[in-house]
Amino acid sequence: MIIELEGVGKFDVPDGTSKEEAIRIVQEYLSSQKPQAPKAPRLELLEQARQMKSPGLATTDADVARQLGLTARAGVTGALSLPTLASDALVSLVNMMGGNLQMPSQAQQGLLTRAGVPEPATPQEQRAQDIASAIGGVLGGGGIGKALPPTMAAAKELLTSSPVFQASAAGAGALGSALAREEGLGPIEQLGAGVLAGTVAPSAGTAAVIASQAAGRGAKEAVRPFTEAGREVIAGNVLRQLSRDPEAAIRNLEAYQAPVPGYQPTTAQASRDVGLASAIPPVRGLDVTGKMTEQAMQANKARMSVLDRLAKQKEDVDAAIAKRNEVTAPLRESAFANASVTPEQFSSNIANVDDVISGILASPAGKRGTVEKAMNFARQGISKASTPQELYEVRKDLRDAAQGLLDKDGSAYRLAKGQLEQVIRAIDNEIESVAPGYADYLRKFAQASKGIERLEAAQQFRGKVLTTTPIISDPGNVSEYLISQPKFVNAIRAAEKDTNLSKTQLAVLRKVGQDLDEATTRVTQEPGSNTFRNLSVANVMGGIVGRSMFGDMPQALQKVAAPMNWLYNGTDDAIRAVIVDAMLDPKLAARLMRRATTAEVVPLSQELQRRALRLGYGQVFGLTEE
Repeated sequence: MIIELEGVGKFDVPDGTSKEEAIRIVQEYLSSQKPQAPKAPRLELLEQARQMKSPGLATTDADVARQLGLTARAGVTGALSLPTLASDALVSLVNMMGGNLQMPSQAQQGLLTRAGVPEPATPQEQRAQDIASAIGGVLGGGGIGKALPPTMAAAKELLTSSPVFQASAAGAGALGSALAREEGLGPIEQLGAGVLAGTVAPSAGTAAVIASQAAGRGAKEAVRPFTEAGREVIAGNVLRQLSRDPEAAIRNLEAYQAPVPGYQPTTAQASRDVGLASAIPPVRGLDVTGKMTEQAMQANKARMSVLDRLAKQKEDVDAAIAKRNEVTAPLRESAFANASVTPEQFSSNIANVDDVISGILASPAGKRGTVEKAMNFARQGISKASTPQELYEVRKDLRDAAQGLLDKDGSAYRLAKGQLEQVIRAIDNEIESVAPGYADYLRKFAQASKGIERLEAAQQFRGKVLTTTPIISDPGNVSEYLISQPKFVNAIRAAEKDTNLSKTQLAVLRKVGQDLDEATTRVTQEPGSNTFRNLSVANVMGGIVGRSMFGDMPQALQKVAAPMNWLYNGTDDAIRAVIVDAMLDPKLAARLMRRATTAEVVPLSQELQRRALRLGYGQVFGLTEE
């Protein structure tokens, strides 16, 4: 009889089977098909290492011979570990001086292989080999210690004291390193796992084996900060702790668009956060690659490119002036050529201009010393002219005086600019009356001069805002200088009052000024030393990194682990690099700060406690449930 259950399958049961019996058959089948919960890979490895279960008893002569061979290899390796260690050190020194010798430890293993001694093939065999070799090395060292003469009492005591303790430490260290190796960690991480396991595990006294298992797990968890994800979470926590308002800073970072394109703004610039701005000096101290200096150079280059587009170069102004003269000079010369007035006749025109000067001097403004001096200068000039061409040349001097170009001798004619402009208009009217076409020349000259005046004004502006600090990207070509934010502010304020710059040019320059202001956010000066404040921020950053990596470790464990801090210097460097990158990339900083709220790096101490308690080893370490 066939029973078919939808979603389960078909069952062939004998005819006449009762309903209750059929249900029991299906239930037994379903129970047998239920998958067992997989063990965590690390826990499974630890259980295998603790129990040292082999795949099965040797059943053939070849199996027995292989096990004996592996045991012999471990024995030889352990017994010769101390002499081999010394020999490896000597050969390493020789190789550093230019030698190319094979390490004795490698030669030893190669000799055993050539002699037919089997090599460990599986991870389980490799772990067993590591532990057996380590323990054998301790026992071999004990034998050497007993043979030492009384004059070497210190070395003898070191090699022969607490053999059980030393063997447990050696086995735990080998286990920790083996587990780290199987997870694909590098030599430094394997060393850290082995040192931590061999140091912490024996402190449990008679429970050294159990402690070595917990330390092995702890060593594997301690490498978490080495991962990219771990470093990013730690860096995100640092940024959140430094920020005055992390959530507002994140929103600003994600929405920020620099007023000046062409460079990557800093996180402090984009976040507008006082806390992150105050962290710039200590973070600059973490930057060993010069990235922050490069960013500042790129930002200055982007702003300079805007100024250069507005001002161009002096050669461009000279070319524009030459083009203007090429177009307008024929019009002027044609107008003068058409003038038929004699010097005697033209004297009446000059008298008309002199009357304008007299009127100005008779006005209240004429009582000012600068105005009186400027009018006397104008009167002296027109008295020398007797033709339209000569009066035009006098006009040029008056124009220069009105623009302040003649103020170098202390004349201050620029202060009488309005009155000088009145005299210039009177001159133009008199010339036009005797030289038809002169007014047309003036109109076209003025039109062509607008662009030139704007270029000249932009170049003057650029000259006012640059410092004397060069940017040396190419030692042989120092052509760029830093823009001063205070000088830029002053130049903008002056230009808004009086300038030949166009409205468009002023709008662009205001954008550059805004970019400079945001990039040079200054934290309000507080009492105390800048050095002390920077060190305080750096200590805060270091404390966050340290707690993320090690956690709040028990006092006893801190004393044991403190000498191993050097193992994590590489990790600290990597975390510092992430922090520097985040301070130079607003979008990266925002992502890390958000991720720090959804992810957590489990510190070494917490992971040790959690796993030891879970396996019932809390009393060994003096731990209790929180």
